[in-house]
Amino acid sequence: MSIEFAKTFSFLHKNTVLHRLDPRSKLFMLLCFAILAFTFKSLILMIILFSLTIPLLLIANLSSQFIKGIKGLYFVIFFILIINTLSGTFNTSLITIIRLMVLMIIFSVYFQTTLPEDITQSLILLHVPYSTAFSLSLSFRFVPTMAQETEIVMNAQKSRGHRIQEGGMIQQIRNLFPLLIPLLMNSIRRAYHVAEALETRAFGVKKVPNFYYPLRLKFLDLFFIVLNAIILGVGIYIQINLELMPILKWGLSI
Repeated sequence: MSIEFAKTFSFLHKNTVLHRLDPRSKLFMLLCFAILAFTFKSLILMIILFSLTIPLLLIANLSSQFIKGIKGLYFVIFFILIINTLSGTFNTSLITIIRLMVLMIIFSVYFQTTLPEDITQSLILLHVPYSTAFSLSLSFRFVPTMAQETEIVMNAQKSRGHRIQEGGMIQQIRNLFPLLIPLLMNSIRRAYHVAEALETRAFGVKKVPNFYYPLRLKFLDLFFIVLNAIILGVGIYIQINLELMPILKWGLSI
């Protein structure tokens, strides 16, 4: 279920405009859309915000990956729909689901169009300590790796006759326990190998490392930053003055 979703953190080599943008401009885009996603309380505003993320998927050529990620979250979406509808309204459920989809799009666009090395360098240029920046980029880099290992272990257990997707929900959760030990051992082994590799390369000796391809903000990056700033400002202004625009308060009350 969550394996396909975890793969949305994997970088994809493509020649698109978003791939060529500076990671700092894309990080600003991520922050702007995330702020608006948690700020908007109206269904129509969330739909408009979601429609603004669609061009990002098309420009980055990531629509097929997004559909696979949504399929990996079908259980979470169904769970949100049922719980929020029972505890609140159907309108609240739709807003929550659209918010989740918006966040998934912007995070997948950021990570699938940005090299892990560029993420580290961009964070350093934003005055984040090198060790912290490296740890963050390394953790996101290993998310799709762990997803692939989970898939390999699941296939290995299935070949041995272990039925993972058999029974009810509780039984399926119990069926996952035989996967935990191999995944835990692989994670410990990987962490040990990474630590050894960092020690052999004298990690931490130089506080600010040199990069072969230094990042530079170009005109297109500045335009992208200004565009996202305008979207953020207009969105916050509309949310603050929502009482003056009743048409934007439309929603479903069932």
